[in-house]
Amino acid sequence: MSTVGTPGPSAPTGPVPSYSWPDGDDFTVTQYGSGGPGIAIGLLPHANEPLGSAVLPVAKKLAARFGRLWLLGPIEPPEPDARFPLPCELTEFLALGRLPALRDQVEFAHGAVVPHTSAQRRADTLRRAVRAAEPSALVLLHNDPFARFPYLYADRPRPFAERRLLETDGFPSGTLERPGWTRRIGARTYAWFPAARLGVHGQEAAGVFLPRVLGIPVFTLELPMFRWDGVEQARRSIREAMGAWIADGAGDPSGMLTTAHELLGGRRVEMVDAATTAEVIAAFLAGVVEEVHRAQQLGVPAATGARGPRRPG
Repeated sequence: MSTVGTPGPSAPTGPVPSYSWPDGDDFTVTQYGSGGPGIAIGLLPHANEPLGSAVLPVAKKLAARFGRLWLLGPIEPPEPDARFPLPCELTEFLALGRLPALRDQVEFAHGAVVPHTSAQRRADTLRRAVRAAEPSALVLLHNDPFARFPYLYADRPRPFAERRLLETDGFPSGTLERPGWTRRIGARTYAWFPAARLGVHGQEAAGVFLPRVLGIPVFTLELPMFRWDGVEQARRSIREAMGAWIADGAGDPSGMLTTAHELLGGRRVEMVDAATTAEVIAAFLAGVVEEVHRAQQLGVPAATGARGPRRPG
C-alpha cells in the first residue's frame, strides 16, 4: 500500500489519514499491536471501494487503543486503468470505477465448493487468512457512493456498534430506508442477505457464509463516499442509474455518466475527506470491541450459526 509523506513543519504531529490504492494485487496480511480481542479488517472488498485505506496511516495508533488488528487485502483489486484519483469527484468515480459482474465479485463468491474462478479463489484466500489470524471479529470496509451517513450490515441487531455510528459527527441525521433486497434491523443496520436475492446462485454472500464457517461475528461497515449536500434528488436518481448499470453487468458506464452530468448541471459532488472516514472507522471499531466484550459477558454465541473457526469450507 502507498504510504503517507512526512508532514511539514506546521502540520499536526502523528499520522495523517489519506486514501490510497494498493501497490499490487497480491493479498497480504499485516498485523499491528498485541492483546485485546483482536479484529481483522478487510480492505477493498469491491474493486471501486478504496476508502477503507484511510485506516492504513492510523493502524498502529488504533492497535494501541484496541489491541491486535490485522489488515487483510486487497480482497478485490481493480484493474490499473480503473483506479480513479484519490480523492475524486463523483463523475470521475462513475467514469473510471469498474466492477465485475455480480457473479464474479468476491463478495458473492463464497461457498463450500473447490474454488475454480478468480473470485472464488480470492474468497477462499480471505477465509484462510482470517482462520490463521483467529480474530474475535471481522470487519469489511465497504463504501456506499450514495449513502448520506455510515451504516452497517450484520447478522443480528448490534446495538453497541450501531450506537457508535449514530454518534459520528459530520453527517446528516436519519435512519436507513427500507430496501427491496433485505430488511432493516436497526436505525443504521441492514440484515445480511443471501446472494440469491441478487440473482447469484451456487455461490454465497460473505455476510451469510463467513459467520457460519468462521464462528465469529462479521460486520460490513458502509462508509459514505461523497458529500451530497443540496443535491438530494440527483443522489436518488444517479443511485438508480448505477443500480441498473450493476444489474446489467457493470459494462459501459457512459449512459450512467450522461445521466449524472444532466442531473448535476455542473455541480460538483466531492469525496468525504480521509480524516473523517478514519474517525468513523475508529468509532466503529470501538463499537465492535464492545459487541465482543458483551457477548463474552453474556456467554452467547459470537455469530449466528457459529460452528467454530476451524471448520473447512
